[in-house]
Amino acid sequence: GENGAGKSTLIKILTGATPMDQGEIYLNGKKVIIEDPVSARFKGIAAIYQELSLIEHLNVAQNIFLGNEPNKGILGWVDKKSLLEKTQNYLKTFGIQINPEIKVHKLGLGEKRIIEILKALSVNAKILLLDEPTTGMSKVEIDTLFEIIDDLKKQRVTMIYISHHLEEIFRICDRVSVLKDGEHSGTFEIDNVDMSTLIRTMVGRDIKEEFPERDLRPGADVLLKTENFFAEDMLKPVSLKLHSGEILGITGIIGAGKSELGMALFGASKTISGKFWVKGTEVVLKNPEDARRNGIAFIPEDRKEQGLFLNQSVEDNLTVANIDQLLRGLLVSMSKKRQIAVDTAKKLKVTPLDTLNKVKNLSGGNQQKVVIGKWLIGNPPIIIMDEPTRGIDVGAKVEIYNLIKELADNGAGIILLSSEFKEVSGLCDRILVLRKGEIIREIKSKGVSSREILEIALGGIN
Repeated sequence: GENGAGKSTLIKILTGATPMDQGEIYLNGKKVIIEDPVSARFKGIAAIYQELSLIEHLNVAQNIFLGNEPNKGILGWVDKKSLLEKTQNYLKTFGIQINPEIKVHKLGLGEKRIIEILKALSVNAKILLLDEPTTGMSKVEIDTLFEIIDDLKKQRVTMIYISHHLEEIFRICDRVSVLKDGEHSGTFEIDNVDMSTLIRTMVGRDIKEEFPERDLRPGADVLLKTENFFAEDMLKPVSLKLHSGEILGITGIIGAGKSELGMALFGASKTISGKFWVKGTEVVLKNPEDARRNGIAFIPEDRKEQGLFLNQSVEDNLTVANIDQLLRGLLVSMSKKRQIAVDTAKKLKVTPLDTLNKVKNLSGGNQQKVVIGKWLIGNPPIIIMDEPTRGIDVGAKVEIYNLIKELADNGAGIILLSSEFKEVSGLCDRILVLRKGEIIREIKSKGVSSREILEIALGGIN
């Protein structure tokens, strides 16, 4: 279902995190009451969420059997030798080659996701709820995850798999149920449904053109220019130009250095060498505030960690980057703040339209609209977007694509950092391909195939 369709709420009910208002739940044919997460665990139900719940400074073995460690002696000390052997056998069962003694913070995202699954299985979970498990994972990591899922199916473990990537649904699922506006709108055998039917059931309409056509071409004015620009965390110096009205795509495989470049262009990394111009004037960005004052906005990859104050209202989040516009003397004008927030939320179709609602209560797609909206209030001429559609559904993606087009048509320069090759080829005017932090190819023609971009990114095409 789309963002806000009720998928996450349903998971919370099934795991006891949210009490249900009405209806009944049956487990193995028997009516059950799931009072809390502990009750769900005892019934063999476990969830793996997008936000990992691992303890980073503990090792793999300690995380998998946390709270369920083998004990020894009268005092019940943890039997570390037995714990290690148990973990090794467990990893071997699923063909996973991870050192059980390595600290979790040293693992990649895909490996951490697999550890989460093993942690759930260690308490004999028979029903796994997987919420967007492939978010941020590489193709190799996704393939490994799917192999484990296939093994679990053979062991009669049942899975409810939530994903915005519809191709994943067709690859591993047997049946698919669609939620729309909190209601069940259809269930299909996977062999009896196609992609277009599924999308139509999700959004209530046909989405024929995912990427909007652009009538206007980029202008001649150079909004941003770098020359041998190098900052902390970057892998190599970079020289690039961004024109007014241009959507410039920067892409590459995971680890190519896209996010590091984006953070550096926003002043979040210390400049080491090179030159940086904004609208023809050379500047030195010491911090993000310098970038903001020079008209540069940044939509980060991790919206929850870097882009939002989750416990604050939609109103607070939308206006936080532009407090200076709300001042009346030394005080913030609350009426002006509320009006700006409401107008922005309406423009971006934030649902529900309640600007006093805490932003943590919104779906992923609506949270992303808030992250984007807080910068649009200041009308910045340069907008850097790092994976702006990651983890959101097809309907919300189209809305964000249309917004990006509108911003560019109005003269803004957009830098789109994305690892989705289809996204950059369908949306951008020009594409820079990164490999190991270096721009290895510039593609000026729109419509280049995803396959060609991948081959360039991997080094197959010079």
